[in-house]
Amino acid sequence: MPIGDKKKLLRQMAKDCVDKSKLYRRRHKKIKWRDDMIDIFTSSCVACSMSLTIVGITFPILLIPSAVLSGIAFIITQAQRQYDLKRRYNMDGITYTQLVELSREINIVLRKNHMTNEEYEDFVSDVSNKLSLIEDTAIII
Repeated sequence: MPIGDKKKLLRQMAKDCVDKSKLYRRRHKKIKWRDDMIDIFTSSCVACSMSLTIVGITFPILLIPSAVLSGIAFIITQAQRQYDLKRRYNMDGITYTQLVELSREINIVLRKNHMTNEEYEDFVSDVSNKLSLIEDTAIII
C-alpha cells in the first residue's frame, strides 16, 4: 500500500476518533447531569426530612411526611447505586479523553513528512491496536 493511501487511512481514523469522542462526550455530560440532579433531589429530600423531624417535636403530625421523605431519599439512593451512573459517566469521560489524545497523536504524525512506508505501516497497526483497546474498555454507545 502506498504512503498516500496510508495517510488517507490515518486521516479517516483520526476523523472517526473525533466523531466517536463527540458521542462519548455528549453522553458523559448527559449522564453526569442526571446524576447531579438525582443527588440534588436526594439532598433536598433529606434536608426537608430533617427539618420536618425537628419541627415534628412540636407538631407530631409532621413526623409522617418526614418518614415519607426519608423513605423516598433511601429508595432513590439505592436506585442510583444500582444504575452506577458515576462509573458510567467516568468511563465515558475516560474514553472521550483517550479518543481525543489518539486523534491528536495521529494528526501530529500526519504533519511529519519524514516517515518511511514501513514506519507508516507500523504506525497504522499501532493506531489500530490502540483503538481496539479503547473500544474494549469503553461502554458501548
